[in-house]
Amino acid sequence: MVSEAAEHLPEVCGSALTDALRRFMRQRVANHADGEDLVQETFVRLFSYKAPVNNAKALCFAIARNLLVDHARSARRVAVPLSDELVCPNPQVDVIVAYRRAVAIMATALERMPPLRREVFLRRRLDGLSTADIALGLDMSLAAVEKHVVRAFKDLRTALARRGFSIEHGA
Repeated sequence: MVSEAAEHLPEVCGSALTDALRRFMRQRVANHADGEDLVQETFVRLFSYKAPVNNAKALCFAIARNLLVDHARSARRVAVPLSDELVCPNPQVDVIVAYRRAVAIMATALERMPPLRREVFLRRRLDGLSTADIALGLDMSLAAVEKHVVRAFKDLRTALARRGFSIEHGA
C-alpha cells in the first residue's frame, strides 16, 4: 500500500539517485551487502513517508544518514558470551512447582496407606533404619518388612502415575 506522500513523489527511484545513494553508502559502510540493504531501506522509508515531499533527493539522503547512524549503533553492540557463573544454580520455577505437586501427591498417598505399611515405610526411608531394626522394633519378620516397603513404593508410584509423574524421572 503506497502512502499519499508517495503518490506525490517524482520518479525518485531513478538510476541516478540510486547510484548516488550507493556511492554514498559505499563510502561509509565497509560491507557492500549492508550498503545495498541500507539503500533499499532508504527507499522503503521514503515511500512510507506520510507528509508531502518537496525535495525527494534531500529526504533520501537525510533518511540514509539516519540509517547509517542506526547501523553504526547496532555494529557497536557486542554480544557478550554467557559464562556458567552467570547461570542461576537454583531450579527453574516450573521444576519447583512440579516437585511441590509431586510431594503433595505422595503425602496424600502416604495418608491413605494402611497404618502399618506407612510406619514401616517411614522408618525405612525417612529414619534410615535397617530392615532388621524395623522387624525387631515392630515384632515382624524380615520378609514382612520388605513386602511393606515394596508395597508402599508401589502405592506411591501408582499415585504419581495417575497424575502424570514418575519416581524414576525425579518425580
